[in-house]
Amino acid sequence: MSFSKEDIISLINSYQQNTISDEGIKQLENWLAENEKNADEFANYLALLKASGAISSFTQIKTEEAWSRIIGTTSNTKKQSKTSKIHLWLPYAAAVVLICVIGYLMMDQVEKDYNFDRNYNFAEISTIGSKKAVLILNNGNAMNLDENLDSLIAEVDGTLIKNDASNSLTYNKRKSEQSKLIYNQISIPRGGEYSLTLADGTKVWLNSESTLKYPVQFVGKIRKVELTGEAYFEVAHNRVKPFIVESHGTEVKVLGTKFNVSSYSDEEDITTTLVEGSVQVSSFGSSELLVPGYQAVVKKGSSQFQVNKVNADLYTSWINGVFQFKDQSLEEICHQLSRWYNVEFFFTENKYRELRFAGAAKKNRPLDFTLEMIEKMADVKFAIKGNKIIVGKSIY
Repeated sequence: MSFSKEDIISLINSYQQNTISDEGIKQLENWLAENEKNADEFANYLALLKASGAISSFTQIKTEEAWSRIIGTTSNTKKQSKTSKIHLWLPYAAAVVLICVIGYLMMDQVEKDYNFDRNYNFAEISTIGSKKAVLILNNGNAMNLDENLDSLIAEVDGTLIKNDASNSLTYNKRKSEQSKLIYNQISIPRGGEYSLTLADGTKVWLNSESTLKYPVQFVGKIRKVELTGEAYFEVAHNRVKPFIVESHGTEVKVLGTKFNVSSYSDEEDITTTLVEGSVQVSSFGSSELLVPGYQAVVKKGSSQFQVNKVNADLYTSWINGVFQFKDQSLEEICHQLSRWYNVEFFFTENKYRELRFAGAAKKNRPLDFTLEMIEKMADVKFAIKGNKIIVGKSIY
């Protein structure tokens, strides 16, 4: 049985709301019993929420006995310790929804301008993101890359740049190496994303509101690009010519590996998450060597690193069309949503910014769907005023 995280979360939420069908219950049973990994992931996820204090404030939590009936068929005598974890955390499955709240804050009043009890059509002021970008050539000419058409572009040095119908840019590798660096720049607007393959074979995925400056052909002893925003790299291996990503004074140096860098101009931190291989992150004289599954966070203009073990999938799922959140504030989530859906959020109270969430959402869903799921599980509402989405709470 193949289910996305969103599918499983929806099934769990349906059960908590007493709207689940018999078929839905059977699907949930089968998924939990399918393999040890599913059951273990489920238990660990709920354990995290319990440890954070998230689930203590939910009022619609089913009893452990009810959940035990649901997963009764998943007992495995070979792994009693695994199944006992599942039974321990299943009563808290109400906390697992598309986006699950990790905090419960009350608000006594809200400005009368915002009517949170209305049904709003958020599609009126938002758009689902798509493949689009602007390519700036060496001579300064700008080209829009959002027409889904095959095209072939020739640079001044003879390099051929192919843009295919799937909206992916590819630079051909020249047989003879040139002596002078010629740069191109690709900029991704709000509500956009794009991918490209550099002349050395390195693949790059660029997120919304991101810019990458790079040589058309790599010349010399290093391969260096400049990033603002967020990008995922699969670097072609070259042991004699390291690949360097420079962003706001921080450098990420690799020989050949897979990693994600987030370095937006309007955010304080530069975050490097390693998926495969190894990377060296340097900032103002200090450096850290990362191994897979670890993340380095450094504040811009600082030499102080924070290195943590993380689930790298949470930070790279965006290239596969999924938002994933784990212990993130509502402010951080809304910031990501604003870039993809090209919309602005306004918080009526600072306390709402600090609500903590975990969950997943497909990027091709309308914004209405994601916001509705947040409202179902959190004591928070969304309204529209002008061209902004207001985050607050109904007056009781």
